[in-house]
Amino acid sequence: MASPASTARQKRLIIASTFIGSTIEWYDFFIFGTVSALFLNKLFFPAVDPTMGTIFGFMTFATAWLVRPIGGVIAGHLGDKIGRKTTLLWSFIIMGAATTLIGLLPTYESAGYIGAVLLVLLRIVQGLSAGAEYGGAIVAVVEHADEKRRGLFGSVPQSAAFFGLLLGNLTFLAMTALDKQALLAWGWRVPFILSAAMLLVGIYIRNRVAESPAFVKAKASGNIEKLPVMTVLREYPRQLLGVLFAQAAPNTFFYTCAVAMVSYAVSRLKMPQADMLIAVSIGAAVEMVTIPIYGMLSDAIGRRKVFVWGICALLAGAIPFCLAVEAQSYAGMVAGYVWVLGIGHAACHSSQASLFSDMFPTSVRYTGISAGYQMSGAIFGGPLPIIATALIAYQHGGIRVFFGYTMIIGIVSLIAIMASKPHYSLVRKFEAQPSENRQINTSH
Repeated sequence: MASPASTARQKRLIIASTFIGSTIEWYDFFIFGTVSALFLNKLFFPAVDPTMGTIFGFMTFATAWLVRPIGGVIAGHLGDKIGRKTTLLWSFIIMGAATTLIGLLPTYESAGYIGAVLLVLLRIVQGLSAGAEYGGAIVAVVEHADEKRRGLFGSVPQSAAFFGLLLGNLTFLAMTALDKQALLAWGWRVPFILSAAMLLVGIYIRNRVAESPAFVKAKASGNIEKLPVMTVLREYPRQLLGVLFAQAAPNTFFYTCAVAMVSYAVSRLKMPQADMLIAVSIGAAVEMVTIPIYGMLSDAIGRRKVFVWGICALLAGAIPFCLAVEAQSYAGMVAGYVWVLGIGHAACHSSQASLFSDMFPTSVRYTGISAGYQMSGAIFGGPLPIIATALIAYQHGGIRVFFGYTMIIGIVSLIAIMASKPHYSLVRKFEAQPSENRQINTSH
């Protein structure tokens, strides 16, 4: 039996390793969003109309989201059968390799559309890896936590995601010091190639983490599902749909800020790229700080209350943010980024790890969370920049129809989270039982 000191060290290690590993993983994933908003149409689709080039670039961005549910289900199956540690390690290696290779791709100028085809293939690989990362990271850290600190522990990988976003934006911000020709020739490649060095650091760190105690216990008791995804579909459909629709608004509002409005401000309003990257970075920096604060608050007052507050804050910030963009008020836009990311999205993002974890037992937790979260991303997150471009074109350059769409999604998420109260007693009751002895009334 591990000593209290050893257990405490392992908890510190899981927090540190999860934060650093998730930072690197999401740095790799998010820098593609910046490239798709600012450079992708010029690098890989310059032969088409600029609006169509932007849409093609965002379609490439969206491909990763479309395959993320597949990555989540595959990783969930492996994570619920062979363990969280091994699955997370391999997802990290695959992401780092794909990201590095994107930085080495030929552009349209040197290889025509061959570069675009290879880009889509590597983006698909990134999507499969990212689908594995989210569920594994939060499950691993939550299952190491004491019951009274699950909200705080679960907020760690969530905060790390925004540190990854911040690092990616700051790296591109440094690249904007180059002249436009150098930036398009080689500067855009630098953030991708840097991930090769980060990959080695991440492998070392993730290799030191022990397996989740909850999974070790479940495996020892024989509580391992043969087909976790079928168990989730059969026994936890309400929880699965709850995760899917509750996560719709955080996905929609985040990519509105981080991708759609960056593209709109630079391409239509002619605002400097550096200014928009700074605005996103400020919002991401604030969110990185407020996420653990909300995590502690969720331990004190409940995860669901914090999540509901986050959705309400997102809805409250939509109209002021829209008006600030219309007025081309940079100060107003920065304030909008701080509110939407640092106040509203942070509340949802911090509480969802422990909230969603409590919807599923150990035997299918990785699969259930990953499937619901990644399906939500495929439906509401990945296509968001394409939807934004189409709705803005429909309004002849206006953004009010698009922001109306974001508010409708916010209301859908609010209804979903209010209707899908986690079944704590159901999960706890069957947590320790072997799967063959389980009989669940799905009408609960």
